[in-house]
Amino acid sequence: MSRTAAGGRPVRGARDAGTAAVEFAAVLPIAGVGILLCLQALVAVVSVERVQNAARTGARVAAQRQDPGACPAAARGALPGWAREPRAVGTAAGDGVSCEVTVRTPLLVPGVPLDLEFTRTVHMPGG
Repeated sequence: MSRTAAGGRPVRGARDAGTAAVEFAAVLPIAGVGILLCLQALVAVVSVERVQNAARTGARVAAQRQDPGACPAAARGALPGWAREPRAVGTAAGDGVSCEVTVRTPLLVPGVPLDLEFTRTVHMPGG
């Protein structure tokens, strides 16, 4: 038979003590992994945006100077310091210059075999 308090609510028995702590301990790892995955997705999105910006910067500088060799230095200068293994290549393409930038995404958990690499290519007409 269950006991009730004066307001009609059931009174918690000794068997129910600590259930909230056990539920919290069970959900905490799942929530932690979910938060970590969301943060990694944010880092990937920011990486794509930074690579695109670096490719545009490199192509713009190379087109202004009419020198595809100016692309790598300008693109690397536009990348943030946390960009892993950046590679930039400038090529003369028809009437303009193309700049291709590749960066590996930094991982929040070291040792995880997740190799995300983003490449963006931008073509600017000569001028």
